Amino acid sequence: MQRPLSILHTEAAMGLGGQEIYIFRHMIAMRARGHAVSLLCQPGARLGALAQANGFTVHRLRMGGLVRLLRGIGRVAALVRAHRFDVVNTTSRRDALIAAAGARLARAPLVIRSRHLMSPVNSLLTYTGLPHRVLTVSRFVKQQLVERGIHDGHIGVVPPIAIPPQWHGVRGPDPWQCLQDTRVQVRAELGFHACDVVVGCVAVLRRPKGHMDLLHAIAPLCHAHPSLHLAVIGEGEPVMTELRTARQRLGLQRQVHLLGHRADAQRLMAGLDVFALATHKEAAGTVFLEAAFVGVPIVATRVGGVPEMLREGDNALLVEPGDAAALTTALQRLVEQPGLRRKMGRAGWDWLHSDERFSPDGHCRATEACYYHWLEELGHA
Repeated sequence: MQRPLSILHTEAAMGLGGQEIYIFRHMIAMRARGHAVSLLCQPGARLGALAQANGFTVHRLRMGGLVRLLRGIGRVAALVRAHRFDVVNTTSRRDALIAAAGARLARAPLVIRSRHLMSPVNSLLTYTGLPHRVLTVSRFVKQQLVERGIHDGHIGVVPPIAIPPQWHGVRGPDPWQCLQDTRVQVRAELGFHACDVVVGCVAVLRRPKGHMDLLHAIAPLCHAHPSLHLAVIGEGEPVMTELRTARQRLGLQRQVHLLGHRADAQRLMAGLDVFALATHKEAAGTVFLEAAFVGVPIVATRVGGVPEMLREGDNALLVEPGDAAALTTALQRLVEQPGLRRKMGRAGWDWLHSDERFSPDGHCRATEACYYHWLEELGHA
């Protein structure tokens, strides 16, 4: 590896969704590789609190509105000059406008705009006018950006990090057996019996995540199989209220479990028989990697970067978004075939233990390759 870098990540979001978790895991992994990593966020941001609790230097700046934009540019420029950051990596539109402009004003060697979304790019200013280069999470999103007019050579792809299970005992002499033991514990904690089949979904409750599609697709299977359950882990309104209403209307109060936000979501996933997410759009989807890491087969929609986060036909069944019948059929295959569930779950486990792309080191090597190459291109070898 070349010399360690001084890196400032910026993020305007206040919540802690997939994008913010991606940044946090990236910061942890890059620090472990010897880089000096800091964060710029808004006061009260959950990512800032998490980063600070884990020993990172966190700079805070209110974002939003013209006055804050103009003041913020100057403050970021002063911050970059004071700390002499090699890389300033922006994330969302608001922080990109402020931090990229401030970093360019301070002549930072490399200014990056990260792209974690698959929605259309409306303005190119924060992708071509302010940053030097762009990083994204999947080949699908890169192609979107190329079609929008961003130079292919100015875009790098770094997939998300898949974190191996961290709970106690899983690193024992037989990790697969530890996982099975955890599965038994989780199911007992949640009140499920050995004969129950549990389909689970872990995602923030937003309409594009397709929770209602999943509920309606599994409803006829629940009526046909009294031992079938759906466990939804995540929070967010109005989707939570909509799910409660639909659950009652469909008569599935006993079989549909709305567990809300859980800090131990990946551990709970070990207790599932099937992981399902009927998302309408997804730039990548770290949760699919997490499901594979706990040996659970996957049912998902063929959208965005999702096919890059799993192995269709091996550890996952994919259906077209909006095809309710196909979603029900895919779920039914796994619900009614325990042998297929076990085979596909183990295939996902074996795959992630052999593919370095999604490991912390693999993720960092890909990031470093982009950073060092672009620094050299820009005359800062």
